[in-house]
Amino acid sequence: MIKVNSRIMILIISAFLIPLSLTACAKNEKSSGETKIFEIDNTREAFGKSDEITVTVRRHYMILHPPKDLAQLKELVEKYDEDHPVEGEVQAKEGKKRVFYLQFYRESEDLPRDWQPDEGYLSTDRIEHHKNDLIASIKWSDADPQKQFYCMDKSKEGKLIKEVHFIGDQLVEVRN
Repeated sequence: MIKVNSRIMILIISAFLIPLSLTACAKNEKSSGETKIFEIDNTREAFGKSDEITVTVRRHYMILHPPKDLAQLKELVEKYDEDHPVEGEVQAKEGKKRVFYLQFYRESEDLPRDWQPDEGYLSTDRIEHHKNDLIASIKWSDADPQKQFYCMDKSKEGKLIKEVHFIGDQLVEVRN
């Protein structure tokens, strides 16, 4: 009887310890402070009507622990773009041009790292509802391949504190 009870106790303790240790691992990942970029699932867009000459391609990314320095943020998203090119993913029909927008968001209470779009019956939650957490973007097209970078410093509430605009490596504008 004691052997059976001790086995049951071990099973019960294991049932509590395993989820607890997994939770601790997840919290350690969140607090590690390592900068990481990943594409937000289910947010890819490529659209253009058949009578339009432009196909718009949008990709949305999350940056965990982004740098505060806007020049470093620009370098980070530029390197990510170089390492993960999107031009080959979407082909345009003959005579059509492609316009690319890569948008980078910070993690927040409203936009957690596991966020997913919600097209519910009574409410919706789309990526475009989270502009307060948009901190960087890259724009270019087939017609104008010179990439434009926008990097923003925002308050926790999403108020713009500072924005820098680069065309290639040239700083074009600073807005406070």
